[in-house]
Amino acid sequence: MKNNFATQSLSEIIQKEMMLNEVWKEDCPVGLDRLRLVTFSYFDFKGEEYTDGELVVLDAVAVRVIQIFKELYEIRFPLAQAKRIEIYKGCDETSMAQNNTCAFNHRPIVGGSLISIHSYGLAIDINPIQNPYVGFKDEAARARGQLRILPAEGRDYLNRTKIRPGMVEPIVNIFKRNGFSIWGGDWNDPLDWQHFQPSRAIAQLLAVMTFEDASDLFELYADKNQLLNSWDFKDSTLEELYKKDPAKFMDAVKIHPEFLDTTPDTFVKVWKKF
Repeated sequence: MKNNFATQSLSEIIQKEMMLNEVWKEDCPVGLDRLRLVTFSYFDFKGEEYTDGELVVLDAVAVRVIQIFKELYEIRFPLAQAKRIEIYKGCDETSMAQNNTCAFNHRPIVGGSLISIHSYGLAIDINPIQNPYVGFKDEAARARGQLRILPAEGRDYLNRTKIRPGMVEPIVNIFKRNGFSIWGGDWNDPLDWQHFQPSRAIAQLLAVMTFEDASDLFELYADKNQLLNSWDFKDSTLEELYKKDPAKFMDAVKIHPEFLDTTPDTFVKVWKKF
């Protein structure tokens, strides 16, 4: 069987399916033209090989996502399946219950109103049953100490000291060195072991950039992934500077990428020198 690792623009059929199932909506932070279909081979939990893995991601990260799944393939890390979320009509809970590895889905974060990084095509969830989400449905549930485990079958994997097939602890570094430097397993509340993403600050910046500039910036981020991880995503300084003069902005970050990990005021001072 010939393995399959490729990326391509979304076909009209896929775009229509995404809109019909409200996976992509008009208020999405990225347009359909900025999304790419990544196809890949993987091994399942029985060691059988499949070539039908599919994820939709932001164009700027597609090459890195292919690299991630090539590395998972090489070490035969098992995936239950990887289907586009519109197969489940955009329902995250249904997808999780089917142990589906997925990426793009324009929706709010679980239990909140802020849009998820999945809405940028910049978050990947791996084997949700083996790597569940654990949190509180709302403040009332928090007051009662009533935990929410998604999917419910994930309750058998709350003990993370015994690593079993499909659990992500052995592959965290593969994601981190390819720019998906934030892992939900490092969080305190909620815990989201299945979830990998770059920072929200860089997600917002990549969304307003051209494909070429976003690709260059994400490569810088992947090599030095502390950049922008501490930046307040509510601060729009970087997006505004980029829109004002994209070429000047890119010159600044390519020569001094370390200044993306400073304060907005410090970065503005650097930017003004170019």
